[in-house]
Amino acid sequence: MFNIAIAAGGSGGHIFPGIAIAQTFSIKNLGNIIFVGRKDSIEEKIIKENGFPFYGITAAGFVGKDFFTRIKSILLILKGIKQSLKILREQKIHLVLGTGSYVSVPVVLAAKKLSIPVILQEQNVIPGKANRFLARFAEKICLSYPESKKYFPEKKCFITGNPVRKEILNLKKETNKTIKILILGGSQGARAINEAFCAAWPYLKEREIQFIHQTGEKDFLWVREFYEKNNIPGKVFPFLKDMAWAYAQANLVISRAGATTLAEITLIGLPSILIPYPWAIGHQLYNAKVLEKAGAAVVIPQEELTGKRLAEIILDLIKNNQCLKKMTTAALNLGKPEAAEKIVALCLEVFREKSDEITLA
Repeated sequence: MFNIAIAAGGSGGHIFPGIAIAQTFSIKNLGNIIFVGRKDSIEEKIIKENGFPFYGITAAGFVGKDFFTRIKSILLILKGIKQSLKILREQKIHLVLGTGSYVSVPVVLAAKKLSIPVILQEQNVIPGKANRFLARFAEKICLSYPESKKYFPEKKCFITGNPVRKEILNLKKETNKTIKILILGGSQGARAINEAFCAAWPYLKEREIQFIHQTGEKDFLWVREFYEKNNIPGKVFPFLKDMAWAYAQANLVISRAGATTLAEITLIGLPSILIPYPWAIGHQLYNAKVLEKAGAAVVIPQEELTGKRLAEIILDLIKNNQCLKKMTTAALNLGKPEAAEKIVALCLEVFREKSDEITLA
């Protein structure tokens, strides 16, 4: 049996693709999966909730930090490499899959030292710095978008799409008599989106619309109070654990443009209004523009976001059912339901190619 270590962490956008790949390996009984990430972190919590073994290491980013913070980060990465070497040896790992973020750096470097083959998975149109650095050590690189090829050695690149968890892959959409709008700001919420919605409400209150609103922990209390004070029909959550339920309810999504969210809504065929996070070296803007160009989304840069503009776009979309239907078709055309299967197949291909070098458990 093959043993695979998935290095994932930092945010849901790096964690959930790893979980989707692990689920596919497990369902097919193709290998034993462990995850490696930071101790006492969001990834530890989410991965354990999904039933996979988790091993903690130290890791830190150093891009954009001052000199002394960079030195501290390098020392933490060196410690993380040592910890990763121990984990990979003890668990007899045959392949490491990195899903990006600085969390994957110590694990991939440890794998390289042990001559363990590495596959990288990149979610965004513009790849993160970690994956760009680690590409030299990878056997194959799984891309979500063809536009990403120019950042990596072409012979290593494979267009797979961004994998989606099985509970979302298998969800059944509900038929609604009333328009339901799902508002998301990523796993941490987004104040700009929360404030814009509240400012948009006076323009929307005469319409028959219901809302499912993920606010993030920091904004939950005041947004819930706003809903109660204004009798807004909807449910407010600090964090949505059951995204499959939320997606099944929704006719339209208002969201950031994280790669995992976009993979999920295109797979389901949900029209969207996207407000990209403006401080992530353009990742989200480029992701969002792919959907807008295809006709699956409307993009509002955060600097142009106002309550009135948001309300105008919502009203424009929901008054024309044909518009939403066209956006649904465009989104479905971008969806990649087979992404996890393709990545698993590439992993098995690497096993076969490296079989003479890999010692099986």
